[in-house]
Amino acid sequence: MSKITLLIAFICLFVIVQAQSDRHICRRIVDRCESRVARNGRNNDISNIFNENCRRTHRNWREISRCELAKANCILTLERCDTLSCENVRRALA
Repeated sequence: MSKITLLIAFICLFVIVQAQSDRHICRRIVDRCESRVARNGRNNDISNIFNENCRRTHRNWREISRCELAKANCILTLERCDTLSCENVRRALA
């Protein structure tokens, strides 16, 4: 019984460490993106197309920048294992 408990505790510890690592990766990506806004601009073709698509399906869509889209993409991919949809991006940035 104690071996099973020890195994479960080890798995939980591994999951917690991995989650912290994923948050650090996403934070680093966003910091790098934001440091280059002056050079690369607030939006790009991808963020513009994503915003146009979401505005078609969601009347009150708030325009997001390319750095916000990068942040949502990282969170959805690494932390939540979810798809990049308008509603999921909205939840990830909330």
